Amino acid sequence: MTAPAAVIGGRSPEGLLDTYTSERHPVGAWVLDWTRSQVAAMRLDPQSRALREIVSDLAGTVVGTTYLTARLNGAGVRYELPGKHPLTGRSTPDLELTDGGRLADHLHGGRALLLDLTDDPELRALAAGYAGRVDTLTAGCPSRPELAAVLVRPDGFTAWAADAGAQAPTSTVGLAEALDEWFGVPEGAVTPG
Repeated sequence: MTAPAAVIGGRSPEGLLDTYTSERHPVGAWVLDWTRSQVAAMRLDPQSRALREIVSDLAGTVVGTTYLTARLNGAGVRYELPGKHPLTGRSTPDLELTDGGRLADHLHGGRALLLDLTDDPELRALAAGYAGRVDTLTAGCPSRPELAAVLVRPDGFTAWAADAGAQAPTSTVGLAEALDEWFGVPEGAVTPG
C-alpha cells in the first residue's frame, strides 16, 4: 500500500506525506550531483582525464570499491529520522533469522514489520493496536545478538531500532512515537476531539 493510499484510507497520519520532501529531496540532489560528476569525468579535457585516473585508482581499492558500491546500490542512503540507533533511517539489512528464513522473506505484504528479537511482550503490545498496518515477527538473529528489535517501514527503511544486552537493555523508548508518526493512531485509541 502506498503512503497516499494509507493516508486517504485513514490508516496513516496526514503528516506522513510531508516526510517525502525531507527524505527524498536530499537523495534527488545527490543523484543530480552524482550524474554531474560522471558527466564531468567523461569530458575529453586534461582535467577530466586526470579525474578519471584518480577515480579508477580509488575504485581499485577495497575501501574505494566499498564506497562506490554502497553509493550505487543505495546502501549509503540515510534519512534523518528521530532516534539515535545506527540503523534508524537506513535500509534495513536482510538479517538471517532463527526461523530459517531471512528478514526479506517477511516483508512481502506491503506493511511495516516489527521484528522482536528478544521475545519482548511489551514490544508486541505496543504494536498490537496497529494490526493490519504493522506485522509482528518474533525470531532470533544470531549474526546480530546486540539487536533487540527493529521497526521496518514498508519501503524497507528502519523507522526505529533498539539494542539488547547489559549495556543497553531492551527498550521500547521511542517505539510508540515511531508507530504514531508512521502509522497514525492505534486501533481502539481514544482521540481528543
